[in-house]
Amino acid sequence: MFKRLILHPFTFAIFPVLALLAHNITEVDPRVALRSAVISLICTIILLLLIFLISRNWEKAAFSTTLIIILFFAYGQVYEVLQKISIHGVILGRHRYLVVLFIIVFLLGLWLIFGRIKNPHNASQLINLVGIFLLIYPTYQIINHVVHTSLSEQRMIKVSPIINSLAVQSSNKLPDVYFIVLDAYSRGDALLRDFSYDNSSFLQDLRGIGFFVADCSRANYVSTHGSLTATLNMNYIPALREEFAAQGFISNEDLWILIKQSKVRSMLESMGYKTVAFESAFDWSRLQNADVYLKHTGVPYEMQVMQPFEAMLIRSTGLLIWSDSTYKSLPDYKHTIFGATNFPFEFFINQQLFILDQLPHLASFPGPKFVYAHIIIPHLPFVFKANGDIQTDTGFYSKDNFSPIDEEHIIDGYTSQIAFLNSRMINILQTIVDNSDTPPIIILMGDHGLNKDNRQLNLNAYYLPGNGEGALYSTITPVNSFRVIFDTFFNTDYDLLPDFSYNGAGIPVPEIYPECIQK
Repeated sequence: MFKRLILHPFTFAIFPVLALLAHNITEVDPRVALRSAVISLICTIILLLLIFLISRNWEKAAFSTTLIIILFFAYGQVYEVLQKISIHGVILGRHRYLVVLFIIVFLLGLWLIFGRIKNPHNASQLINLVGIFLLIYPTYQIINHVVHTSLSEQRMIKVSPIINSLAVQSSNKLPDVYFIVLDAYSRGDALLRDFSYDNSSFLQDLRGIGFFVADCSRANYVSTHGSLTATLNMNYIPALREEFAAQGFISNEDLWILIKQSKVRSMLESMGYKTVAFESAFDWSRLQNADVYLKHTGVPYEMQVMQPFEAMLIRSTGLLIWSDSTYKSLPDYKHTIFGATNFPFEFFINQQLFILDQLPHLASFPGPKFVYAHIIIPHLPFVFKANGDIQTDTGFYSKDNFSPIDEEHIIDGYTSQIAFLNSRMINILQTIVDNSDTPPIIILMGDHGLNKDNRQLNLNAYYLPGNGEGALYSTITPVNSFRVIFDTFFNTDYDLLPDFSYNGAGIPVPEIYPECIQK
């Protein structure tokens, strides 16, 4: 029975989708691959039937279909590799060269299929096995992640946080707590030194509202996962790993679950706070089970016109030829399917603007509430100009992972997004302060900087009513943010941890600008 089955066109059609999903499984919801998988399978069925109608041979039609699928999904990846290779100044990564090469390989493959294969049944069985084995590992990665994450989240919810006598006077009205993360927003002196961008006006405006700006703050970790995990659980990752290992779960791979089910959130909810969260661009940063979960559209993320996941998949295939050749002018073309391949950011842009638009209105929402807002600006992709218009120069997002093409575009794109964000945040923060019945607690922080050395340096500012500012200091790092807040406003006795900054290898690093004035 197995010898008669023709599976390999379908296994080879689904493998690239699963492989890309498995590679990005910690960043995206698995459902984002569903549409791509369905389209790939439908196209495979149509192609197989068409070739059968011509050849009148199922095995050879299947071989031909698999050959086309392999060449189709390999094209963009081969193109990317050859773009980095030049011979005597001639870059090999050009469509004019690669198309000819692929046509030759295709014709050679057809010659082998229709002229050289003597036993198609045995060959079909062998390729079936190859296709099945290809699917095993990415399928395992995806299923393991989904199951492990679900179980860990359920167990995490059941874990009671260690609460140190959260005694609040009954006559006091609990202040709203805002945790606003500006992804990759670097420290003021780092912006000036590394990007020639003077951010002093924005920092002064923050102080004018009543914020304390920690001029010498450093990111505890250079990744968003590490930074948010440490901040929201008030401890460094090794200590958290040891603490929760005693519960029988939380491995290195799923420690980020402590972002979704954090100690800070659990402690605030235990006092009657409602969690209000915005949909994030990253699956691991979405608090879907918040009491109030705000999304900019009723259309699910996985059903948007073009997902970045799909754009990456398309640009790894033969459709890269059409995408590159058809891409004319961004303003008119970006709304078409292949325009969205080059500019798959419309959903992302609307998502970020929705957060910025809605944040100031939350002050009138009944409290007490814990507001979690992870804004993916000024992080890549660099799509906002300083005035809020959308960047039409593809040099800002046309390289790998939608990064800029050169240093000039990195500096311009990054500082433009900071300028845009600055223009919105001051009004947002002032509105929250002015319209809150009880003076709120606000943390405004960058989870890390952008790149190189400045990635260790982050924006870190606090609005603490009453005498809360007295507990702050210029070198405070985010791991101590909620320790200060709980000790100052909720009568705990956490005390402060040493302020360390760890590099990507988990090694503590010294202050790279030792002349930073400790105020």
